[in-house]
Amino acid sequence: MAGNLISETLEAWRSVISLLADRRRSRAATREFWAMGMDECTGILNDIGLSRSEFDDAMRLPYASEDLLSSAMRSVGIDPDSFQSLQAHCFMSRTCITCPHRRQCHGHLAAFDFESHYQDFCPNSQNFADLLRNGPSTQSAAKSA
Repeated sequence: MAGNLISETLEAWRSVISLLADRRRSRAATREFWAMGMDECTGILNDIGLSRSEFDDAMRLPYASEDLLSSAMRSVGIDPDSFQSLQAHCFMSRTCITCPHRRQCHGHLAAFDFESHYQDFCPNSQNFADLLRNGPSTQSAAKSA
């Protein structure tokens, strides 16, 4: 019984430390992003269809400083570097950046079982299905906006 309590307490502390480290990385990434200059940052945000306030809100989400989209795509068998449709990739990036399920996504990617669970929570799941069916040159991902 005492061993179980100690184990649960340690796990709770690990979660708190992980959360604090994630917040620190997100704040650092946000500072680095805005340090590139307003014009460049605005251009990048415009490319993926995010306003400054949407970006700031997204950077408060769990694992905001991590590129979960590329990892998720590789997990389901899509090469993120093979996109011929920049519009589709930008749409999917925006969807991922603003996703409220980032913690769940990160957990499944870390457990190497994302491909078995993403259909249950990932807002890009239909885009992944379209890409797997039609290849990375498909425009359907951008049309589902």
